[in-house]
Amino acid sequence: MRYKEFEVSSHFSQHIECYWELELAPDELDSPFEALSPDCTFDIVFADTIFNMRGFSENVWKGINPGATFFGQKTSGVNFAVHKAIKIFGVRFKPFAFANLIKTPLFHLNDQVLPLEKLFDLNVNDQQLIHKIITAKEVKEKIGLTETLFNNLFKNSFSIDQNLRAQLNYILDRKGDLKVKELFPVFGVSKATLHKHFIHKIGLSPKKISCIWRINYFLQLQNKYPNYNLTELSLEAGFYDQAHFIKTFKAYFGSCPLRFFKRENQLIKISQTTINKRFSNQYDPR
Repeated sequence: MRYKEFEVSSHFSQHIECYWELELAPDELDSPFEALSPDCTFDIVFADTIFNMRGFSENVWKGINPGATFFGQKTSGVNFAVHKAIKIFGVRFKPFAFANLIKTPLFHLNDQVLPLEKLFDLNVNDQQLIHKIITAKEVKEKIGLTETLFNNLFKNSFSIDQNLRAQLNYILDRKGDLKVKELFPVFGVSKATLHKHFIHKIGLSPKKISCIWRINYFLQLQNKYPNYNLTELSLEAGFYDQAHFIKTFKAYFGSCPLRFFKRENQLIKISQTTINKRFSNQYDPR
């Protein structure tokens, strides 16, 4: 297994965290323990070979066909399965990136995996660009072609909802360890308005986002202090007791944390690396 990230040009840096490439082989994936963490981001993925994925809340594997695929918000950890070695090229979008780019309320896309043409009107030129992306040999070429595709798709609505961005960064800066009501006076917004705005524009409620980033912060701490007691790390991350932490962890990963971390989980290491970058503001501007 090999994972690598690539920087984004300034033109797209407000919307995109990074470009990434992931190489997988069948014998490297130990389901259900080999998993990526939910992180409140979206992905558009390009692959020339079919592969499979599922969340822990799902019983059925989803087949991801060759081409360009949109990944909605993940509400649990995600497993992958491949039948042969595969190289996947992806683009990770920030939580607020699609607020003005997709008309469908984004909560309808949670845990959904859709061909890109289901969300965007792709013309012949766009389809040709996608074919070139999945057949290109070099990442630099893939990035250039992808940016041309995105310029075509997003040219009519590429603005950022700055209020939404500020609200998300407020939660991110606190690593999810806050009460949602703290946002109301800071941003002059009611509970109902904030909830509705997040659900429609991000797909997740402020409470759900806080919980996901709190579990992400725990994963960051576990990676930094692998020999520390997991309960102590969970308290440091903002969980109020052991039972609360274990219940939340099992909801995202389908396993108690002690059993989960006894396995050599390479995908969670990838998540921990990206979490560290996100919390240290390396995907700038946020």
